[in-house]
Amino acid sequence: MNIKVHPSYIGTTMNIIDLFPIPLCQTDLHRELTEDELKFFALEKKKERLINTGNTHTKNKYILDSPELSNLKKDLTDLTNAYLYEVWKPKYDVEAYITISWVNYTEKGGFHQPHVHSNSAISGVYYMDTDESDTIIYDNPQMNLLRMRVAPSEWNIWNSESWVMPTPKNSVMLFPSTLRHRVHTTTNPNTRVSLSFNTFFKGKLDSELSEIVL
Repeated sequence: MNIKVHPSYIGTTMNIIDLFPIPLCQTDLHRELTEDELKFFALEKKKERLINTGNTHTKNKYILDSPELSNLKKDLTDLTNAYLYEVWKPKYDVEAYITISWVNYTEKGGFHQPHVHSNSAISGVYYMDTDESDTIIYDNPQMNLLRMRVAPSEWNIWNSESWVMPTPKNSVMLFPSTLRHRVHTTTNPNTRVSLSFNTFFKGKLDSELSEIVL
């Protein structure tokens, strides 16, 4: 089958709108970790960890509740709420707060399997120790809309099955917790270290029936 489309119909006469885009935020912590924070994480790295598929993580799933990390927790909470108010523009008083948090360790040759974060509204990752080769991959949740696979001649934001984002040291990623993500096999010769956290909302979301009181 030889399909020919008149050039005037390709691209130039179509207004393709990015409807309902996924709000992915990449920012910086805006400061370096303090000596006390670095000392805390160095000690934590020596402790026994839980084994995950492709990497390991701390047994402590409430790492940001540690007194030594109170300022870091506030910084990450502030960034999350700035993201919340920039994207969702809440009408009523509502705020995000961090629930669980943990540190991931990925050695060279390790990876992180595809996953989403349940029981969470907004998820975040703070990249504590990475190099220029480290990335995170987000999977496109819209790919099944056609119920079929159309092989592309070139990739764009609509036909890509996934999107690779760099993860510079000291950067922070924020995204809806339903967005599936993963890490390819790392080539970083050092241990890739990231701090992940989940959040939930408190306050008035919509109507009186939607108020969350904790």
